[in-house]
Amino acid sequence: MLTSLAAAVSVAVPLATPAVADTVTPSTRTFSNLIDIPASWERESSCSPTEKKGPKKLRKLLLATYGVVSSNIVRACSASDSGHEEGRALDWMVNVRDPAQKVVAESYLTWLTEPDVFGNPAAMARRLGISYVIWNNGMWRPSSGEWTEYSDCTRPRKRFKKYDNTCHRNHVHTSFSWDGALGRTSFYTGYVACPEPVTDPWVPAVLPSAPEVVAVPPARVLGTRAGIGLPSGPCRVHPDVRLDLQVLGIGGVPLTGVASVALRVTAMRPDALAEVRVWTAGTALPFDALLTVDKGLVSAADVTVPVGPDGLVSLELAGGMGHLAVDVTGYSVGYPVLPPA
Repeated sequence: MLTSLAAAVSVAVPLATPAVADTVTPSTRTFSNLIDIPASWERESSCSPTEKKGPKKLRKLLLATYGVVSSNIVRACSASDSGHEEGRALDWMVNVRDPAQKVVAESYLTWLTEPDVFGNPAAMARRLGISYVIWNNGMWRPSSGEWTEYSDCTRPRKRFKKYDNTCHRNHVHTSFSWDGALGRTSFYTGYVACPEPVTDPWVPAVLPSAPEVVAVPPARVLGTRAGIGLPSGPCRVHPDVRLDLQVLGIGGVPLTGVASVALRVTAMRPDALAEVRVWTAGTALPFDALLTVDKGLVSAADVTVPVGPDGLVSLELAGGMGHLAVDVTGYSVGYPVLPPA
């Protein structure tokens, strides 16, 4: 996936020698056992040839660790579907026909694809949000963890140098998901995305009226930064991913006989302009947002939400990815109307 010399980034740093490359790996932050799910391939859907955060960060890391001959992230928009036209792919120009460069490339790929100390497979690729890699006749995806032949490149007729670019023998191609490209994965933030609920909650037939709220001392029911209220542990809230919260039996809120709860909802430092919606779990997502928060800022709002027998309320962040905190501050007495048998 070569591009014009004008679009390539060239540096004068020599490649690591084979002896050094055998032991040197990129230096990163320390991670917990929590890890991102493997990234899936996402087709190009726009023309956005600007370098995104993920490929830029990886290019800088490769330069600091090994040195590079040249690398390329963007190219002019075309019918291609490589990720370059959206600035979310990196070509690292190392050549398998050069023994020193081959060792350097394979050192990087081992670091990218091997398990971490917790046994998580394809650990660094998952943390970076990499959807696939192409190198030396093969393609690798974190979802399978296996190398497969790329474009019939092991056929005898393609062994010649004129196919080195097509078969990626003269560069390593790394494609990113949008989360990886935008720096939303744990490699950049230290947090994985909060998981979606596995089942839909009970849907009340009729929502109760909201009588007077009984105040209680604020009690935290959700804190994504510390993992409060989330069995999966600390995480960041991904845009358009619903969170269901149990609000009964916490603090001074009874386990039964509760029609609604009063909540204080705080959105913290999203990576883009974001909206927060809060509603009765199992019912339709409301059109109006509870609050809006600008990139990098903190905003909070109060809301009273009806609950069903499951004792759940739902939240969703739209736009940016960030942290949420929720404190229950009161409740109203009553019962929802059950659906007919």
